Amino acid sequence: MNNLGLIWRTVRHLTLRQIVYQLLHRLRRQPRLSLPKTTPQGYFTTVPAADKSISWQHGVFTFLDQSVQFTSEIDWNYDDYGKLWTYNLNYFDFLNQPDMKVEVGLEFIHNFITQTDSLQDGLEPYPTSLRIMNWVQFLSRHQIQNEAINQHLFAQITLLNHRLEYHLAGNHLLENGFALLTGGIYFHQEHWFYKATRLIRQELTKQILADAGHDERSPMYHQILLDRLLDILLILQRQTWHNDTHFIRFLTDKATQMLGWLNSITFNNGDVPMVNDAAWGIAPTTTQLREKAKIILPELTQIQVPLTASGYRLFRQNLYELFVDVGPVGPDHQPGHAHADTFSFVLNVDNLPLIVDNSICTYQSGARRSWERSTSAHNTVTIRETNSSEVWANFRVGRRARVKVLADTQTGLTALHDGYRQLGVIHERTWLVEPSRLVITDQLLQMHTKTSSMKSGVARFYFHPTVSVQLVDDFVRADSVIMSFHSETKPRFCVISYAMAEGFNRLCPGQCLEVAFTTSLETTLLFSE
Repeated sequence: MNNLGLIWRTVRHLTLRQIVYQLLHRLRRQPRLSLPKTTPQGYFTTVPAADKSISWQHGVFTFLDQSVQFTSEIDWNYDDYGKLWTYNLNYFDFLNQPDMKVEVGLEFIHNFITQTDSLQDGLEPYPTSLRIMNWVQFLSRHQIQNEAINQHLFAQITLLNHRLEYHLAGNHLLENGFALLTGGIYFHQEHWFYKATRLIRQELTKQILADAGHDERSPMYHQILLDRLLDILLILQRQTWHNDTHFIRFLTDKATQMLGWLNSITFNNGDVPMVNDAAWGIAPTTTQLREKAKIILPELTQIQVPLTASGYRLFRQNLYELFVDVGPVGPDHQPGHAHADTFSFVLNVDNLPLIVDNSICTYQSGARRSWERSTSAHNTVTIRETNSSEVWANFRVGRRARVKVLADTQTGLTALHDGYRQLGVIHERTWLVEPSRLVITDQLLQMHTKTSSMKSGVARFYFHPTVSVQLVDDFVRADSVIMSFHSETKPRFCVISYAMAEGFNRLCPGQCLEVAFTTSLETTLLFSE
């Protein structure tokens, strides 16, 4: 019965469209390519510089910090490192890394074509979408007209056109739209072009929030989608086959707004907070995106927007920067990349990370994935080690914490959430921001009366691996920052070891401060001038 309840709390948020397409998705046969009888003409597009990360070198493929050298033919179904590694192999990003030679890239493409009948994960809509865009960029950059490649590429776009990921929605469906648009332009297919423009317009309108953050609330995915949007704009602005000025203006506005949001949550040192599903080394950096945007959005690369609907806030002081999460864990219908991290925060001091989000090192099922999504893995408060949002499996969320912001000013923020309502408790947290001091106050209140609950909780503070943490009498020294604690009952604190993700499949040892308290806790951080 508990499992049935969990499933209901998860699926009840799905849209009708998702439910219908989930059923269709499960009834479909495995995807197979059907090559066109006549070879279509390809029309080269304007493409960005070859700027993908280097993932193939000296015969070795490296994705997610895991390397494979195929001794003979490439195994496009290789799955020893999990599905995401297989996906990356099938994206073909390596075609557009700076040092890729034309003859080597063509060899990869032809090798892939010869294995068409045995392809598995590689023909799923998401990797197919990214591969379509990468092939078009590579062919256009090097002005390659090849009958077999065009035939195969046309078949991939045809397959994608019939398998758009309406059952998932989110960033997957946007990538499908961008790929269909790219294919429509490359082959001058108006039905693909119009279908893609409608899809992209609808999804960007839905997925980009009022403050221009992407609704899955992962800065990494926001960067990836903005990069894709800039590439699409470059193509549209420079091609003459179909000049849809209204659509170009719409995309320009969205890209400008998304860049403004990214600027608003980027620390002064150029890093973004690694919150929800986000990992180092996957997305283009904010600096790289600003440089790309200069070509398409001149004089708009430094704009910022007020942070509202995404639920994120960034307070900037001379001595420190504080990033806070007071929003929903994600969109109701698609919280797959969400963590149970309500009221977590990230703190940079003197342009260096001090208190960090653990980020992620894996999407594979297991204890690490479960822990990375848990409340106890974040800089917030747990009660009875319960998750504030009911994260489960790899990408599922049942019950979700609901947040109410009570005060929101330039010097402070107060909010409460009901993620512990099943325990009869409300968690209220206040951040008081001063030039040389930060005060965080946590209160555990009774659900209905909002009075003291006398419940016990644990507040956690995850320090960057380079930070030295020392317990000194009744306070804690973290590098140059002094932390002190006050509660109605004497708080108990200890330092434990943890492993911070430095990217997929990369861990680095660090220290976490755990503070046990009853009813309320006031944490004061003092910063040296």
